[in-house]
Amino acid sequence: MKTERLLTIIMILLEQKQISASRLAEMLEVSVRTIYRDIDSLAQSGIPVTTQTGSKGGISIMENYKIDKRFFTNSDITSLLIALESLANNISPINLQHTFEKIKTLIPEHVSEEIEFKANQIAVDLTPWTSNRKTQPVLENIKQGMDQNKLFSFNYEDNKGQKTKRIVEPYRLVLKEISWYLQAYCQSKQDFRTFKLSRIDQAQLLSQTFEPRAFNTKPLGGEPWTKKELITIQLKIHRTLKDQLIDKFGNITVLCQEDEQYLTVELRFMADDYGYNFLLGLGERCECLAPEYVRIELKKRIRKLLSLYD
Repeated sequence: MKTERLLTIIMILLEQKQISASRLAEMLEVSVRTIYRDIDSLAQSGIPVTTQTGSKGGISIMENYKIDKRFFTNSDITSLLIALESLANNISPINLQHTFEKIKTLIPEHVSEEIEFKANQIAVDLTPWTSNRKTQPVLENIKQGMDQNKLFSFNYEDNKGQKTKRIVEPYRLVLKEISWYLQAYCQSKQDFRTFKLSRIDQAQLLSQTFEPRAFNTKPLGGEPWTKKELITIQLKIHRTLKDQLIDKFGNITVLCQEDEQYLTVELRFMADDYGYNFLLGLGERCECLAPEYVRIELKKRIRKLLSLYD
């Protein structure tokens, strides 16, 4: 949201005497043009920001400036608190404590209880029911490495079981569904790579530092999921699976109700390992009715699974 980005820009300018527009754009993952529009918005709101051109130029804010509480509405502050609380559920809340305190100083005393009540009405908790506890210290090490430009070493096992020793420059942490990923520059591969944190072992933050290089963020998995070929399938499902399918695939079409317990539904499906494994994971509560080649592929996979127990 623009409000959160404006506050972030102010906090960065208060901590740094001067910063370039390109660096701000990189940090906030927006275009340089967007940064300049945000600077104009801040200036129009009475925030004393200045820009200087040239090789030694950049964006700065008047020294000893303090934020006017009237700059943010009660709705803005509520949104900021909800966003910070959601972030605290997924990384160490200790690192966000100072940010919480800064935001709370913006709350007028006569509406503090109302804002706190509204902020608690929405909670975003992305942590899985069964948490991987070994990931948390790795997250903290990586975040420290990104903050201090320190190299990060670890043993890595890819999805084929191959193990390698890696030393990387950490640039970005990504939470996708329930898994954390590190996007970093790998010294051995001489290129940017993405690493799944659950496959990292013996992680260590090194004392050596690195000079940050240009880093362009890319979506995980290469081509976006929505651009992959989707097919229409029909399933006979137990009614308890309906919500789960909606959460996973979006809209589904209920074609008919077999009885009190089973429905026939239609949905868009990706016929790859991910899609087939998901359907098999639904067990006896789900049967694929059509198309026939999807049924045949499911049968092959079930027979292969059964052979492990013969």
